Amino acid sequence: MPTAKVPLPSDATPPTIGALRSATAAVVALLVGEFFRLEHTNLAVWTTHMVMTQYAFSSFQKGVERVLGRGLGILGGLVLLTLWRNTITVAYVLEAVSLLVFFYIYFSNRLAYTFLNAGLYMAVIIDLGRTNPEAVFPEGWALFLAIVVGVVVANLVSWYTGLERDLTIHTEGLPLWPVDGERLEHSVLLVAAVALALGVTDWLALPTTTTLVSVMLLVITPDIHELVWKGELRLAGALLAAAYALLALILLVRLPHFSLLAALLFLGMYLGAYLARAGGQRSYAGVQMGLVLPMVLVVPPADCGNMSSATSRLLGVVIAIGCSMVVSLVAAVFWGRESRRQAATANAAAAGGKE
Repeated sequence: MPTAKVPLPSDATPPTIGALRSATAAVVALLVGEFFRLEHTNLAVWTTHMVMTQYAFSSFQKGVERVLGRGLGILGGLVLLTLWRNTITVAYVLEAVSLLVFFYIYFSNRLAYTFLNAGLYMAVIIDLGRTNPEAVFPEGWALFLAIVVGVVVANLVSWYTGLERDLTIHTEGLPLWPVDGERLEHSVLLVAAVALALGVTDWLALPTTTTLVSVMLLVITPDIHELVWKGELRLAGALLAAAYALLALILLVRLPHFSLLAALLFLGMYLGAYLARAGGQRSYAGVQMGLVLPMVLVVPPADCGNMSSATSRLLGVVIAIGCSMVVSLVAAVFWGRESRRQAATANAAAAGGKE
């Protein structure tokens, strides 16, 4: 199946320098979030990591796409919840159709990161509207603000340190019409995995965003073997982050100083970014480590030292791996049979022509 791959940066920056940039941006985002009392400072922090560590064209474009995509997803989800708040079933149907369109554009490689984020945050906002409708509008704004802060910080650090000056936005990709069957099938697969993950996390009362991020980043892989490998690396990165965070939290419980938190965050984000740039085939574990670490360390003071968030995060990753593999295995069996049937039909037709 086709997939929109997101390679590591193609610039010639040494891994140590690139990791220093990413870690610096993470700490700057922490300081800005603390100064303005952002509700989701951890989101701003790991946004800098995702924007600066992995990108297809430029860090600037990935940041712009992250803001546009998540803004589109949040706005779209709020519109559906507002117009069909009394008929939530209709909102779910329209959400599924919207996700199908977003994912199809993603697999066409046209502003792929924009539409992957749009699908993610539409699902998050609509699920929040179902469970806590009073909080959906302020929560949507708080999420969007944190993302903007993270992207702005990442871009400023990139520009100030001379990483890039390119403001070009690349929109090229595969044609959207006529509809490509393989891309449509993979989009249906991703929608099914999201629906399954939502059902399981709701049943187990686990954080939705954690699992949805994992599901989407796993199911965009082209085949079951790569999915399993990526799932293993994702879990390994989460475990590395949890182990580092546990040691950091032990220190912070004894020495609860913000400066110590900033120093520990810098070191952890540096390690994650360095592994992402220099880890070769295992670089995805570093991406995951830098994603999980702020979710565990950067928490309100009242939650500092509480490992329940780390446990929930790891459970979300495990559930995402399971849901992704179940849907992918079913799809592989079904589409594999269809491919064999079509090949047999073609062979029979060719044989008949020769006779």
